[in-house]
Amino acid sequence: MAISFVIPILGALGVWLVIKLSDRKGKEKRYIHHERFYVNNFNEIGLLSLKRRESIPFFAGVQTVDDIGKDLVVRLMENKIPEQGRYLKAAVVQQNRETAHYAATALNLLNKRYETIIHKMLSETSSLQGYKNILYVYKEYLTSDIVSDTLLKEKKDVYENLLREAIKHYPRETLFYEQLALYYWENSKKNQAVSLSEKVISDFPNSTECYFILLNNYYVTHEKIKLNTVLTKIENHYSAKIPVRLQSVVDLIKG
Repeated sequence: MAISFVIPILGALGVWLVIKLSDRKGKEKRYIHHERFYVNNFNEIGLLSLKRRESIPFFAGVQTVDDIGKDLVVRLMENKIPEQGRYLKAAVVQQNRETAHYAATALNLLNKRYETIIHKMLSETSSLQGYKNILYVYKEYLTSDIVSDTLLKEKKDVYENLLREAIKHYPRETLFYEQLALYYWENSKKNQAVSLSEKVISDFPNSTECYFILLNNYYVTHEKIKLNTVLTKIENHYSAKIPVRLQSVVDLIKG
């Protein structure tokens, strides 16, 4: 009787012990597995993540809620690209406040940087190279689109006056005439651009930029007689070899 009473109890204890041991081993295995799991290609994962961030288009990136927009703004500020300001202005109006703040700060800093350089160069315009330097920087400033819309006309007027001043001091320097003609052309002053370009190639027949302006204008306006006149001038002046850049346009028009 005693044995028959004890055996069921021992059996139950045995089952309980097996369950406990099994459960313990399972936990130990899970723990060991977790403990031994580590990243052995951390650098590769980091590079892949960086590449994915870099592949995000700017306008999409600045709309994110994390720090991607801020990083893009900082990178944009450190690298000069055409219409740099257009991208920064787009970032200023984003809902991400940190991105917008970084973009506004970047625009202010870049404006101050250009203004400081130009102000310093104004005292160095007593030489031909001095005018070339300041006009180059000023043109870069305007094409960067950093200038606010409210100040843009004022800045353009200053640039035009600098060009006129340079022409007055150095009337035989073709570059200044070409820059003024291009300024007129790019700012929808087509009549002034064409008139000046005609005068320039009459006085300086080596002015490639002015030939471009005239060819473009007469081709668009379908003025065949004037277009042929310009083509003849180009062929007569560059009888030996037309510059490759100009030759491609001539071939396109003739074709």
